[in-house]
Amino acid sequence: MKRWCRLLGQGALLFITWVAIFEIGLRLQQYFGPLVDLEMASVNLNWESDVLNHKPEPKNQNLCIYGDLTGFSYQRSYDANGVRIIDDRALLAGCRKAVSVLFLGDSFMEGYDDENTLPYHVAKYFKKELGVCLKTHNAGYTSYSPAIFVPQAKLLLPIVRPDYIVVDVDETDLYDDFARYRKLIVRNGRGQNVGVKASPIGHECSFGLMEAREHPLYLMRFVAKAWMSLVHMPAVIKKYRSDELVLFSYSQDHGADLEQKYSEALSSFRQNLQELADVLRDYAGDGSRVLFIFHPHLEHLKPDAEGRVWNNLVSSTVHKICIANNFLFFNATATLKQRFGSHPENFYWRQGDMHFSLNGLEEYSAAVAAFMASSMIKPKD
Repeated sequence: MKRWCRLLGQGALLFITWVAIFEIGLRLQQYFGPLVDLEMASVNLNWESDVLNHKPEPKNQNLCIYGDLTGFSYQRSYDANGVRIIDDRALLAGCRKAVSVLFLGDSFMEGYDDENTLPYHVAKYFKKELGVCLKTHNAGYTSYSPAIFVPQAKLLLPIVRPDYIVVDVDETDLYDDFARYRKLIVRNGRGQNVGVKASPIGHECSFGLMEAREHPLYLMRFVAKAWMSLVHMPAVIKKYRSDELVLFSYSQDHGADLEQKYSEALSSFRQNLQELADVLRDYAGDGSRVLFIFHPHLEHLKPDAEGRVWNNLVSSTVHKICIANNFLFFNATATLKQRFGSHPENFYWRQGDMHFSLNGLEEYSAAVAAFMASSMIKPKD
């Protein structure tokens, strides 16, 4: 009996020792890193919106199901309407009247720090090359797509009153509109999109992290966070997100009749694009004041092992909507293929992140600015 008690005591002591070692280790990595954030101090539900699905906080944005892998650290600020606040005094210096431009888009439009965004680069191009001042309003935000652009445009246009509007549509938007937002769109009695409800997936993720941080021990937080990431969230995603469409499956497909194969997703995508077009046309009147732009992903430029690049299903769909509504359209694929040369991968972040690097973003912005100067905002006019 004494032997068993001694063994149990030794086992308990060994267990407590290892728990203490792990606890100290996790607290040290939190202090010096963290490699794994176990304080989760900035996680909350303030990002939720029943109009825009998710919205940026004024500072310290934190969305656990969205993000980037750039490794580039920066801070962003937003006003109450979700428009980036930047220091653009140098770009507006000496201007009696600046041309106002509203930019809509997802993370490709959102960009990075203040001086590494498409709107900032475009304004810098106009100021340096043409002597024209642009007052840019960057409303781009992570994972926004046409479904969200509709209520966002209705919200921002009466407030910002822009002279011109630029909308960046991404390859991911076909998937986002269909798989993420289709069932969350709220329509009024006339069938109009008046908002996109907050995602139950995002809610579960944020709420789970908020619960995990309530544990007093960091080891308990680590276990809770691991369980949520590896077990709970995959089950939540399976429950709430449609698996009828896989991200980029439509981009890689070189079948004979893609319009028929992806008809349901394309129908939803076109409906949102046309509803957005209606809102923008009603505001702008003149279609030349509205520009839709499209940027390539690396796979549009670099052939795979079989020598194939991604198709133009998404870009051609956007182009047709622009033609039907007399809007301007710029597909940067051909221009960037020439600018990026034989190693386009050098203009994107490392594997695992689809976004442009800072150099890639600057090249894309220069291409957009040149198109805007030649076809949209003409200094001589």
